[in-house]
Amino acid sequence: MNINVIFPIIFAVSIVVFVAIARSKRVKKANYDERQLLARNTACKNSFFFLLIYCFTCGLLYLFDIHWANTAIQMFLGVILSFTLFIALCIIKDAYFSNSPKYNTYAVIFFFSYGVLSIIYLLNGLGRGKTLMDNGVLSELFLYLVSSVCFWILGIISVIKLFK
Repeated sequence: MNINVIFPIIFAVSIVVFVAIARSKRVKKANYDERQLLARNTACKNSFFFLLIYCFTCGLLYLFDIHWANTAIQMFLGVILSFTLFIALCIIKDAYFSNSPKYNTYAVIFFFSYGVLSIIYLLNGLGRGKTLMDNGVLSELFLYLVSSVCFWILGIISVIKLFK
């Protein structure tokens, strides 16, 4: 099976497993107060505008014949960065998780395990002779590197907020 197909499948399966574990362990519905909902809405708005500016910038670079990555990699990179920005802002504002620290530990485990999984895929690709750049443009291995760094950052932010 092609590695371009395996990565999104593993990403989707890991999210489904994380949600299933979190839902099965949940005794009661998560409590979010109005401040948390407002902070989540603000984080969503900020990450959406970041994605708009990112896509606009990618479009301008394409118009000026600056090809730094193919379109699929550019868009996946934008979604990964926007998603990371949203979750990071929510974690910093205490709006992403419920008030239970038990559920926060599941998220920390997910963030770090997905970061390790991305590094494994990156090292696997590098071991097979691929590089981060092919013919002057970023390859799909760069997505593994970026997603790993993003999920490690989310894990570190979560650990800091968990023990604060």
